Amino acid sequence: MSAPAKPLYLGPSGSQPQPSLVSWIWNEQIANPAHREGNIAIARAVGLFVAGVLFVRSDLSAALVPVF
Repeated sequence: MSAPAKPLYLGPSGSQPQPSLVSWIWNEQIANPAHREGNIAIARAVGLFVAGVLFVRSDLSAALVPVF
């Protein structure tokens, strides 16, 4: 008689783990090509806001105040 064949390992017997919230947001909202145009608009708006805050916090913002 020959030895019995080893069963193949198919992985855990439980259900598949759910992806984390961060992973879901990244895959479905950020990296998804369907949302690309909106994401670019949001990135542009955030960049403009940050540039505005940095400008106002710098000494260059004094150029906006008229001197009489």
